[in-house]
Formats: sequence, C-alpha cells, structure tokens
Amino acid sequence: MSTSALAAAKRADARLATLLPELVGTRREMARLQAHEAQLLAEARVIADDWAAEADPDATSTAEFPHRSVAAEIAAAWRVSDRTVQRQIDDAAALVGDFPETHAALAAGQISAAHARVILAAGIVIDRSELRAEFEASVLDYARAESASRLAPIAKRRAEWFGDTSFDDRHSRARHGRRVWVDDLDDGMSELHLVGPTVLVRASHDRLTRLAHAVAKQRPTDAGSTADSAETAATFAPVDGLREDSRTLDQLRADVTLDLILTADPVAHDTGPTEIHATVSVTVPVLALIDDRVRDPFEAVMLDGHGPIDADTARMLAADAPGWDRILTHPITGAVLAVDRYRPSEEMRRHLRVRDQHCRFPGCRMPTRTCDADHTLDFARGGKTTADNLANLCRRHHTLKHQTSWTAVQGGGGVLEWTSPTGSTYIDRPVSTIAFAPDSESEYATAPF
Repeated sequence: MSTSALAAAKRADARLATLLPELVGTRREMARLQAHEAQLLAEARVIADDWAAEADPDATSTAEFPHRSVAAEIAAAWRVSDRTVQRQIDDAAALVGDFPETHAALAAGQISAAHARVILAAGIVIDRSELRAEFEASVLDYARAESASRLAPIAKRRAEWFGDTSFDDRHSRARHGRRVWVDDLDDGMSELHLVGPTVLVRASHDRLTRLAHAVAKQRPTDAGSTADSAETAATFAPVDGLREDSRTLDQLRADVTLDLILTADPVAHDTGPTEIHATVSVTVPVLALIDDRVRDPFEAVMLDGHGPIDADTARMLAADAPGWDRILTHPITGAVLAVDRYRPSEEMRRHLRVRDQHCRFPGCRMPTRTCDADHTLDFARGGKTTADNLANLCRRHHTLKHQTSWTAVQGGGGVLEWTSPTGSTYIDRPVSTIAFAPDSESEYATAPF
C-alpha cells in the first residue's frame, strides 16, 4: 500500500471510530424503544381481553371483536393494516408474558428485535413455562454475542431439547397453516408464495426444474449453450418460426409453473395467459388498447385493485373479454361518475367495484371481488341502496363495523369518514384508475406477516 493510500485509510478509520459509538448507541436506543412498544402493545392486548370478558364472558363467537377493534384503532393511527397490528399485538403479548428475560434483554439494548423474533419463533413450541424459561436462559447468552441468523439454528435445536410436544404433533398442527398468497411488485410483476409440507414443496421445486430442462431440450441449442444456471442464459436456435429462446433456468421454472397452473401444459409456448378471461373496464385512454404510438407511455393500464400491467397484455385481455364496462369519469378530478355495460347486469355492483377497487376500511387493500357491498347507513335504519350509501368492505371489516362502535358516514364521490370507538376520525377516498378485473372469484390471501 502506498504512503498516500495508507494515510487515507488512517483518516477514514479515525472518522469511523468517531461515528461508530453513535451508531451503536442509536441501535441500542432503537431496541429500547421496540421493547417499550412491545410493552404497550401487550397492554393493548390486556385491554381487549378485559373488554371481551366484561362484555360477555360466555360468548366465544363475539370474543374476537374487541381484539379486532383495538387492533383497528391502533392501525388507523399508525396508517398500517389492522391485520398486521393484530399479529404484532399477539407477538408482543407472547414476548412480554412468555419470554420476559428476552424482553428485558431487548429493553437493555443487549439484543436486537431480530434476535427476539428468533427466540420467540423457536420457543413458542414449548408449552410448559418452566421449560420455556430454561430454553430462554440457554439461548440468551448466545444471542448477546452472535447475529440473529447464527442464533436461529441454535435456538431451533435448543427448543427441540426443551419442547414437550413431538415434532410429528407440531408438524400436524403446522399443516393447517398451508396457504397461497400473492405480493404485488413494481413494473407489472407479482410474487406467488406457497406454504406447505417441506417434502411436497421441495419435490415440487425439483419437478419444476426437471420440466424446465425438458422444455429446454425440446429446442436445438447452439454449441456450448446451457440452461444449467440462473446466471447463464440458454440460447436456442429459432425452429419452425419460434423466436430465439434465451430464457434462464429460473425463467423457465417460472414459466413452467404458470403454464401448469393456467393451462396444465408444462411445454406450452410463451404466447400469453390464454386461460385468463377479463372483464374490461376502461378509464385509461381507450387508444392505449389499440396502438402504442398514440398512448402516453407513462400512463399505465391498471389491473383492478392490484397495479399496472403492460399494454400488450392489456390489449390481449381486451380482445378475449366477454364484456366491457364503460366508465364515465370527471374530466378534471378523475372521479368515477357512472358505469354502464353494453350487456347490462348488476350495474350497481360493477359501479361500486370500479369506484372502490378495494375494501374501504382505512388501510385495507382486500380486492373488491372478495368484499361485501355494505350499506353505510344501515338499510334497517332507512339507508338507501344507492351508490352514495354503499361501499365495499371485506368480511373482516364488514363484521367489525356491525359488531363494534366503528361508524362511517359517506360524503360526495364515495368519500368515507370513519369514526373509531375512541373518537378519532379517518378519511378514506376512493381510487379512480381502474382497468382490468380478473374473473376469478377466489379470495386473495394476505402475507403472513
């Protein structure tokens, strides 16, 4: 190392030495605040428990509504999903009540929230409190000295030693949590998640890999090309009019997965989602469905309730759609004024679906296809079945509205003013950019976190 480089390194080290203690102190303060937040959330859980017990100690069917309402109150103030808050409340109650030493270590800044989550996730399988305390003591020293990722396998093994429930029994319970859900990404892409038994999921991934290789082998390859890694593209020579295929193994696996689900044909050509039938709702310029040259390239076509899709897919879905919704919008505000249909049916529901896009409870994004059309002013109290007295609510928030003190008043243009049981108010405005609505009536699941 040259003299000048050595001097520069020493200067950088000196500056970093000044910065590092403040960074460490900040991280400790964050841990202290996270522990304090967990304490407050645990107290919120006690409030909900007491409310449920005092309201009707024998009514198990309605005991969950106090917990939902408390979570919704906090979530609205934080501007986050109340489902997320309810999970955070449950985790906080477990941390404070079942793992007090871990909570104390977090409050002292000795471990991070990530360490606490690892200990909680591993130790939650231990039912007996005295064994759980022994487990906690056995992993905390390791947690204070190592990263959360290194702690995880140690904590899992220790939990096996102290656990009083066999792995087979826990696996049997865990199987009930198998599910599929979707996370929307940017640029018209989404992630499909599946939770299931490890053997079946691993076997499925292996089969997808084998099928991807089978697809690759169907097309003659140039010398030296390969599809054996996600980093190396497999280049195939054009055959019978097919375009050159340069998909990687990861891309082939993804395409095979979607082909299997949508067409049951793992070697189907990449021609588009032929098994998807759309109901077309147009608020973007209709020319976007006809010619790329006359549309605004920065104005994306929207998949109802989820996000933007590319214009080519939009045109393909429009071509195969069994019907169109025509949406009349305000020329300046873009607010939906009316919806009609060339072959009319259920006009009011289509109007609400187009106007709302998702559940209208603050922070909720459940798509309208899984929602109920709720009378803002109850029908039994004189509320009319009109667009200005109807709003889409998912089943969770529909029942919350009728079982607790949450109330809503609808203003012009579908604007809802919600009032919480503590008197806080929240304004929820409808979204006005709608395009394509999938025909599937299946419920969209949310991520388990």
